[in-house]
Amino acid sequence: MTRVFTNAVWILVVMVVGVGLCLSVRVSVSILVGGLLALLNHHWMVAGVDLALGNPTSDKRRLVMLKYLLRILLILGFLFAMIHFSFLSLLGAIIGLSIFVLAGMLEALIHLIDQLKPDR
Repeated sequence: MTRVFTNAVWILVVMVVGVGLCLSVRVSVSILVGGLLALLNHHWMVAGVDLALGNPTSDKRRLVMLKYLLRILLILGFLFAMIHFSFLSLLGAIIGLSIFVLAGMLEALIHLIDQLKPDR
């Protein structure tokens, strides 16, 4: 899973720099903010799953549920603010939020290429 996380960070960096140079800074910042939200969401999700699969106490269960709700509210609140106030590009934020999809596709492509290589 750390390789997917590393790929997601690199994809985010390449997208932010590329879009910043080719399009606009506004879209680039939108992608960066969406990507940072995706990274935070992933971190909280992994921590919550690890805690849930362990031997959680009732206090830890409450913490997992609170983090789950905060995750959802944070993303929805930020997207709502972007739509309502139109201060960043909504499409850029959605592209930024999709970095783990792109990282998963990159990982699948890497595995496919490894499988298609002839054995030596």
